[in-house]
Amino acid sequence: MRQTRLLLVFLLFVMAIGLRPANALDNEDHFKWQNPPTIVVCYQDFPLHLLYRAIEFWQARGKKIEDVIPSAPSGLCSVGPIPDTIIIRHALKKQLKVGQLAVTERRADIQGNMISAVIWFDPDRLYYRLIIEHELGHGLGYGHVNKENHIMNPLSENMGLDYWIP
Repeated sequence: MRQTRLLLVFLLFVMAIGLRPANALDNEDHFKWQNPPTIVVCYQDFPLHLLYRAIEFWQARGKKIEDVIPSAPSGLCSVGPIPDTIIIRHALKKQLKVGQLAVTERRADIQGNMISAVIWFDPDRLYYRLIIEHELGHGLGYGHVNKENHIMNPLSENMGLDYWIP
């Protein structure tokens, strides 16, 4: 029994090393999806027209989305990150730091392949210019780009429709 428990702990440790957080706030790294992700909307009353506009923005730049589940069932929304998905959620009180419009939690493997992403939106700032396109960019694996007018610029007032990855 003790050996089984030690083996299980070891396997969990090895898995944890192989999966690394790819937090969009802490780095400018870019990751890629091996398979196009499915977007799962777990945010009641999310403005789907803005989500589809953001998807069109990224598709026009060659990014692929497998599918969109606009009103995900509660069972699907009650679990944590799901492989091959970008989940959209309503940010909880105090989940975002002061001044944050949204936050994207990304998970990637050690080779830099995206596994999953969860985007948390502040409902009071959901309609800010290009915020959904920007956060979907993080969900697609992109970090920040410190260039004026770039969609992935970390400052909302400096974001624009330019896109290129250095």
